Amino acid sequence: MKILLIHNKYGKFSGEEAVAEAQLKVLEENGHQVITYFRSSEEIETMNYGKAKAFFLALKNNQVINDVTKILETEKPDIVHIHNLYPLISPAILPVIKKRNIPIVMTIHNYRLLCPNGLFFTNDSICEKCTGALKEINCITNNCEGSMFKSVGYALRNFWARTNKQYINNVDSFMCLTQFQKNKLVKNGFDANKCDVIPNFYTKDIEDEDVDFSTKSYVAFAGRISPEKGIPVLLDAARKLPNIPFQIAGLMRAGYEKFLNVPPNVTFRGMLNSDEMEVFYKKAKFYVHTSKCYEGFAMVFPEAMSKKLPIIAPNFSFFPEAVKEEITGLLYKQGDSNDLANKIESLFYNKEKIINLGRNGFERVSNKYDKVSYYNMVLNVYNKVINPQK
Repeated sequence: MKILLIHNKYGKFSGEEAVAEAQLKVLEENGHQVITYFRSSEEIETMNYGKAKAFFLALKNNQVINDVTKILETEKPDIVHIHNLYPLISPAILPVIKKRNIPIVMTIHNYRLLCPNGLFFTNDSICEKCTGALKEINCITNNCEGSMFKSVGYALRNFWARTNKQYINNVDSFMCLTQFQKNKLVKNGFDANKCDVIPNFYTKDIEDEDVDFSTKSYVAFAGRISPEKGIPVLLDAARKLPNIPFQIAGLMRAGYEKFLNVPPNVTFRGMLNSDEMEVFYKKAKFYVHTSKCYEGFAMVFPEAMSKKLPIIAPNFSFFPEAVKEEITGLLYKQGDSNDLANKIESLFYNKEKIINLGRNGFERVSNKYDKVSYYNMVLNVYNKVINPQK
């Protein structure tokens, strides 16, 4: 099968880039020919009036349309797989592809098809106003991007794509990362039969290594250090447990540290490379996730499970799909630092439970979030949209 993979990379390496690259590798490993059309938001910095141009290019980019048309003519792919289209590629390429009767599938990494900022999160809280009566105007009135220029731009590009039905009319399968995400799309007018649930997968080979429990000494968190990740809730829980050490790995959002009251039992490790992350996980007793936003499917979940770490996560959004209560981890009341502290304390000193939950999580990532399972699910969707009559 010949697949055209299209993706607009972000300015900084992100989870979406990791998934797109891992998917490319998996497809090639299974004998498929993959052609890529990648652009990067870093290009904006090299353009004259780049940010202003990016606004118009997000609506329609004639150069991209020409590029993709040439690829379609010369390569004749069996299917096109879309990841991110903003800001340089634009949904305007979708009808161009569709006119050639080439099926289109799209991995839905976030909530961008319904929410201009893609998060359903603004002003430090969950927000779904853009699915209501006034829709995208809320992005402007709330200034969701913290910049009126960006908020207007994000709102208008979503408005244009929605009113022209660029996604609904042209995409054959929306590959949602979670059932929660699929439910949001269906509730807002997307065809349930065109929404398939395919979670992210652990990108490395899964190895069943022995756990050296004697080296495990702390509670781990990994991810962006920013408001939507609920770091204050984690710090509040840590403050209630002064004898339990916590380690946090990830990039701090610029200036955010001044809003954090960090207790002495919490250590910020900063950004760690892949080798350092291996050690980070191995020396942790378990992983805690405190996000305040819905998220897509956090890559850290299969990563932690692959290291036999139980996971403590909030009891909303997709998290109960990934963390099975008392099987692979524990769920706490979202935003409740007291409940989180109780769950952490109950697990931290229970070696047998940590080992059992960790083993269950490892089996789950080995059988559900592995490369083979992912490939089979993707191939099933490809075959379904290429041969819809079967």
